[in-house]
Amino acid sequence: MTRIGYMGIPGSNSEAAAMEFRERNGLADAELVPLMDSRGVVDAMEKGECEYGVVATRNIVAGPVEETERSLDGKDWMETIDEIWVPIHHCVFVKDPSLPVNRISSHIQALLQCRNNLDSLYPGVERIESEDTALSAKQLAEGDLPGDSAVLCRSNAGEMFGLVMVHENIEDDPTNMTQFHLLHGSD
Repeated sequence: MTRIGYMGIPGSNSEAAAMEFRERNGLADAELVPLMDSRGVVDAMEKGECEYGVVATRNIVAGPVEETERSLDGKDWMETIDEIWVPIHHCVFVKDPSLPVNRISSHIQALLQCRNNLDSLYPGVERIESEDTALSAKQLAEGDLPGDSAVLCRSNAGEMFGLVMVHENIEDDPTNMTQFHLLHGSD
């Protein structure tokens, strides 16, 4: 079976991009494989565990995705066979809305894309970088983050993990988009 590796876990923006690439490229039967980060995607492709990979490359607000640039450095055998721009909307979720928010966890890109609104909504609150937006939601739901934490993620991820949305679409730029590439090994 054909496998497409993507950054993040189910509920991530990369999973949404992988689903779109799967449909656009006649790969409807391909299995989607969550691999947390760009390095995981590249490693799985190098080992032959995935034939395709989906990575985020650039955001219109936060700029280049540095982890992807580092992961692809010197990987001339990989080629981009498709690219898309995906609208990105971030929401703030909590586990217990009665508690004050003392920290916010998310991927660095999401934190950067919402910096001004987070400063306004949660001035001085600690920001914790995570490997993935959906992973932050999972960690909060499972108690791996303190109960007075909030997470920044897609609405489907917060809902998937049974969290409570307290703010919707808080990206600084309402036209926020991220470019994703579908990678394949060149012959």
